[in-house]
Amino acid sequence: MALDSKKSSVIHVAVKQLGMTDEDYRSLLFNIAGVRSSRDLDDSSFDAVMFRFHQLGFRSTWNRANYGYRADMATPRQVAAIRKLWGQFTDGKGTDATLGKWLESRFKVASVRFLTAETARKAMGALNVMVKKKGKVAA
Repeated sequence: MALDSKKSSVIHVAVKQLGMTDEDYRSLLFNIAGVRSSRDLDDSSFDAVMFRFHQLGFRSTWNRANYGYRADMATPRQVAAIRKLWGQFTDGKGTDATLGKWLESRFKVASVRFLTAETARKAMGALNVMVKKKGKVAA
């Protein structure tokens, strides 16, 4: 499966931030993941490449926006998925504030940043159902 555009963009930001030449970048891809292009990376090889970029000094701001990795709390991937589902449900008009109100009414959590991993799974399930129901009603 091809790498999604967001992950591909992060790779290119890292290459630019590290000041790598195209030759160095292609060599790193081949040595770490056995590929010649970021388009050929899968999720695990993407993680390996990003780990190497981190070792070389790359610092992404992605985790800051998604609260980073915290023990027993929602992962950055879960937070991003919840925000995406909320955007789909609200037709892009939802904000973190309106999401927080929904989470408070449903799960007694004031903000997405306070979700445990388990509550995040429940919220994602509920949002998936809501999005699917909305799609059937709109059709």
